[in-house]
Amino acid sequence: MQTQKRLNKRQEEVLRIVVNSHVDSAAPVGSNFVARVLGLSSATIRNVMVELEEMGFIMHPHTSAGRVPTDEGYRYYIDSLMHIKDLKANVIDTIEGKYHSGIRSMDAAMEKTSSLISGLTRYVGITVVTQFEKVYLDGTSHILEQPEFRDFKKLYSIFKCFEDKNTILHVLCGETDDGGLAISVGRENKLAYLKDCGMVSRGYKKRGKISGRLGVIGPKRMVYERVVPMVEFLASRLSEILDEIDGE
Repeated sequence: MQTQKRLNKRQEEVLRIVVNSHVDSAAPVGSNFVARVLGLSSATIRNVMVELEEMGFIMHPHTSAGRVPTDEGYRYYIDSLMHIKDLKANVIDTIEGKYHSGIRSMDAAMEKTSSLISGLTRYVGITVVTQFEKVYLDGTSHILEQPEFRDFKKLYSIFKCFEDKNTILHVLCGETDDGGLAISVGRENKLAYLKDCGMVSRGYKKRGKISGRLGVIGPKRMVYERVVPMVEFLASRLSEILDEIDGE
C-alpha cells in the first residue's frame, strides 16, 4: 500500500532519523536529538516535527516530549526511504550450513527454515504449506525480549494469535497471490491481534509453483532493511531445497 502524501527533503530526513532512532532504542525521539544529527536548530526541527505530526507520520506517545513513527510513518519509510542491506557472508554461511545438515523431508525443511528465520532475526519465524494447511512456528519467546510488549494486554493479544495457527495460515497466505514480497505494518495487518506488529513474508516454490509462504512477525519497529533480504534469500533457498528433496 503506497502512501499518497509526499514529503520534502527535510521532512524525509527528519522522518528517517525518527524511525531509525526509534528502531534502535524503542524510545520516543526528541527534537534536540534530531537537531544534533542534522546540525540544525532545535526550533527548526520542532517545526518540521509538527508538520510530520499534522500529516500523520509521527505522534506523541502519551505525555512524552518525543515522537514515535505512526503506521503511516513506517509505511512511508518502507516505500520511499528504506535502503535494503545485502546479507553478510557469515549469515549466508550459517544458512547454508544449517540447510546441509541432513534435511530429508518437507517437514524437516519447514521446521529448519522457521528456526533459521527466528534465530537470525530474533523475531518469530513462520513457514506455511498452503496445500496441507500446515503452519510451522518458531521463536515466540523472542516477543518477550521486545520492550513494547511488556504491556500484558499487548502480549496476551499476540500469544492468542500464535495459538491459532489456522488464523496465521490464512493471514500469511492471503498477502499476495503471486508469492511476491509483502510487508504489512500495524493496522495494515488483517488480524487485529497483530496491530502492534510488523510482518514480512515471501512465497516459496516447489516444482516452479508457489507452494506456501515464509515470514517474520515482530514489532512494528523491526529492522526491515535486514529482515527483507533474509526473507528473500530463505524463500529462494527453500525452493531449491524442496526441489532437491523431491528429486531424491
